[in-house]
Amino acid sequence: MTEASGLVNEQEQAPETRRPQSQKDPAANWADRLRKATVQAPLQSLAVAFVLGMWFARRR
Repeated sequence: MTEASGLVNEQEQAPETRRPQSQKDPAANWADRLRKATVQAPLQSLAVAFVLGMWFARRR
């Protein structure tokens, strides 16, 4: 990822800090899946999801 965010790609991590997928807790697994989906999603679909989220939030 970027240096400013403090996130790094798996390839950039030191080998001793990497853990196999099975050893991560469920929250970390979910966060990794969400991060990967967000990176792969087109910007237009993210904008639509944001606008719909704002619309639903205002209705409540």
